[in-house]
Amino acid sequence: MSSPASISVIVPAFNAAATLPQTLHALTTASPPPQEIIVVDDGSQDETARIAESFGVRVIAQKKNIGAAAAKNCGAQNAVGDILFFTDADIVPPPNAIEILQQTFDARGCDGVVGLLDENIPSKNWASQFKNLWMNFTYARFAAAPRIGLFYTSVAALKRECFEQLDGFDENYRGASIAEDTEFGQRAWGAGINIVLEPTLRVVHLKKYSWQSVLREDFKRARALTLMRLRKRGAPFFTSVPIFYQLAVPTIYLTITALLISILWQNISLAIAALIGLVLFYLLNLSLLHFLAQKRGVGFALGAALFLPLDVFIVGFGMLNAFFDFARGQRY
Repeated sequence: MSSPASISVIVPAFNAAATLPQTLHALTTASPPPQEIIVVDDGSQDETARIAESFGVRVIAQKKNIGAAAAKNCGAQNAVGDILFFTDADIVPPPNAIEILQQTFDARGCDGVVGLLDENIPSKNWASQFKNLWMNFTYARFAAAPRIGLFYTSVAALKRECFEQLDGFDENYRGASIAEDTEFGQRAWGAGINIVLEPTLRVVHLKKYSWQSVLREDFKRARALTLMRLRKRGAPFFTSVPIFYQLAVPTIYLTITALLISILWQNISLAIAALIGLVLFYLLNLSLLHFLAQKRGVGFALGAALFLPLDVFIVGFGMLNAFFDFARGQRY
């Protein structure tokens, strides 16, 4: 196995004082250690920079907020390692993360490695558990794939030359969202770069969600990803979103439409059609609900069954919003 000292860790951070200590404690005590740890303080108004400095890591402080994509690019441009390992300021990597990365690069001969969010997280409220398990479920499906078009920078590493070949992240994405990661993954996929998912590389996500924040985030991501699809029509596309979930979006809209018209017109046929649509919706999501029941019990899965129609409706609304914005000339 080659030396693990060629890995640079890059952590973009914005007002991350509450979670950054746990992230940096995990990284600075990793065995073996990375060659360097870089925290890009993205114009934080809290103690993020001071906390990072207290851990003895390299800190690059921005005078103003430049966005996650630009912050990650800044970290990569200043890194010295041959492999760039991106993670977030609310992520706790395992003690052997560097070893797992090095072994995966060596054993699988790949250009990049993506890990998973661990199924177990500190936040025990329903929304946090649901969101975390959803992310685990959607990504874990690719564990056996020889190559993927995903680059999820909560836990993702890439050879420097490949990152430079792709010219980094698209800095038109200003906020911190999965959109810049997805767009980067699409370009990597189209360029033939070999990224794999390593299921033994699992990190703990410290973010706490409410059901409202899940809906807000899903709306924003649906909008951003739809704009990307429209902007890159005809380009190779790879997504972590299962086909059943994609089909569930038009299904719930057709079901609601049939239900509303059946009430307005007092039409029994449309009422039956709405019932069939609802049954189809749950059949489409059955594998997810089964997974949730296995991990957190039947009661948890029933909660998800009640939440999913609203969540999918909001995702669809985000997609519709993207179509309208694109028609008006907006591209991001």
